[in-house]
Parts: sequence; structure tokens; C-alpha cells
Amino acid sequence: MGGKFKQGICGCFQHLDSCLCSWCCPCIEIGYIADKVGEDFFLCCCFELIVPWGPIIFLRSKVRQQRNIDGSLFEDFLMGWCCTCCAIAQSASELDITIMR
Repeated sequence: MGGKFKQGICGCFQHLDSCLCSWCCPCIEIGYIADKVGEDFFLCCCFELIVPWGPIIFLRSKVRQQRNIDGSLFEDFLMGWCCTCCAIAQSASELDITIMR
């Protein structure tokens, strides 16, 4: 049995840097998430520009697998499609990605 994300889907305001980056420049945040889970920064960053919700569905699933977090691919799809920026910020927070230092 797995755990939960550190913050809820609407908890992105706890980490203002991730929240702002997810809303203003999501492709960069996607790239950082991709890098942290062992995927290609540039490829995911560019793919996000073509299909905005595509990479976060894939990456959120990878984050869940690596961190042993409960959930399903269907849930990742819904979060990525309906709440793209919040899902990006949630994944970045889970991986302790900090853009502004």
C-alpha cells in the first residue's frame, strides 16, 4: 500500500516558486520534473508546448511510481487534463524542485 502526495492538488500555494513557474512557464517546470525522474528535460519541455497536458500525465505517473504513491493512470489523466498547472506544481513539490533560491 502506497502513500499520498506531500500536498494536495490545490496545495500549490505552499510553494510559491513552483506555483508561479507552473502557471507562467510550465514547460520549464515540466523539464525539471522530467530530469528528476530520469527523463529528457528538453524533449518533455518541447512536448509540453505541443500538447500542454501530455507530459504531466506521463511524469505524474512516474513520480507516483518512484515515490510509491497511490493512484491510477486515469487519475493522472484527469489531473493533467483538468488541472494541468496544479498537477505540475504538485509533482514539482513532491520532488522538492526549487527554481528560485
